[in-house]
Amino acid sequence: MKPGAGMKADAVVVGAGVVGAAVARALAVAGRRVVIVEQGVPGGAVSGASLACIGTHMMDEDELRLLKWCCDEWAAFASVAPDFEYSRCGQLRFLKQESERRSADEWIGIETALGLSPTLLDPDAVRRIEPELTGPIHAATWSPNSAVVNPFLAVRRLLEAAQAAGATLVSRRPVTGLRLAGGRIAGVDTVDGPIEAGIVVLAGGPWTAKLAATAGVELPIVPRKAQCLATVSVPPSIRTVVGACKAEGGVDAGYTQIQQAMSGQILFNTVLEGGVTAAGSPDDIPEVDRAFIRDSVATLLFLFPAFAQIDLLRSWVRYEAVTPDDRFLTGPVGPDGLFVAAGDGGTGFVRSLGMARIIADLVDGRESPFRRDLYDPARFDRKAAA
Repeated sequence: MKPGAGMKADAVVVGAGVVGAAVARALAVAGRRVVIVEQGVPGGAVSGASLACIGTHMMDEDELRLLKWCCDEWAAFASVAPDFEYSRCGQLRFLKQESERRSADEWIGIETALGLSPTLLDPDAVRRIEPELTGPIHAATWSPNSAVVNPFLAVRRLLEAAQAAGATLVSRRPVTGLRLAGGRIAGVDTVDGPIEAGIVVLAGGPWTAKLAATAGVELPIVPRKAQCLATVSVPPSIRTVVGACKAEGGVDAGYTQIQQAMSGQILFNTVLEGGVTAAGSPDDIPEVDRAFIRDSVATLLFLFPAFAQIDLLRSWVRYEAVTPDDRFLTGPVGPDGLFVAAGDGGTGFVRSLGMARIIADLVDGRESPFRRDLYDPARFDRKAAA
């Protein structure tokens, strides 16, 4: 019998990306017998492709308390777990024009009111933090509490912590469906046989909706292409995470993120409005879009003109799970015992520990310190009814 077949557990977590690993750790630490089932290699899907920024800046006003808690929890985890390249490097969000100043000031006010410490810097002050950022920016916001991690190592450390608390990891075992008995969850079926459990948590990213459907549950989660580029390794050149001010207009109404890995590679992406690839199959890995390459390189060189002679090394594409409002679906769904934690819209790393806390509190019947309504899987049904 292969590992994972015919097993019994208190809870099965489907998916060993950052969210599944965090949920498994939280449940195992709470005393549950947990089996983590991964169809491929842990962290091998979109988690491993992430730029893995841990921060609060210009994210979501309603989620700020949770995001702040998550940042503190990641810092605490980094202090006790083996090295996963955690670096509290801070984050800059640049303004291309004066018209973005109002939005920047509003975000600074919102975050300051919750005890955070963002500031607005003129170009000279920006270059004291990021000397190579010599492009013609108008200003930049600065958030010192943002951090980055190595995504593969971070997932591995969370899984190791879960296993140290008694969890079992089963890799390369696709789940083929959910098991029901008497109208409630009874476990999962895998390619190598069933795993019995009264609790199942679906943390399968873009595959989550397909799995939920095997129990008659419809989830508004679709896969969306996530892309990134990396240069060859160069000497230390970028100290922070560099992004665009979240404003009307932004980087021509787009998104950008630039940082340097400890390996020396510069990791970067820019997605402009209209350039986001819609639904696709997470089982198919296409090439990076040419328009994405063009826009990403243009933004990098606008900010860092001296990088014009650096060679590109690689690119990658994975699919992230997206909901209609770009927030997680986290909580109970369908038959008793079935939970979901998916739909991060590309920001799963920073929120993963918070989603794990919500699931663990729900399973143990504790009141959550966070606003669960923001992530309630039934929220779209209520809106449709209204």
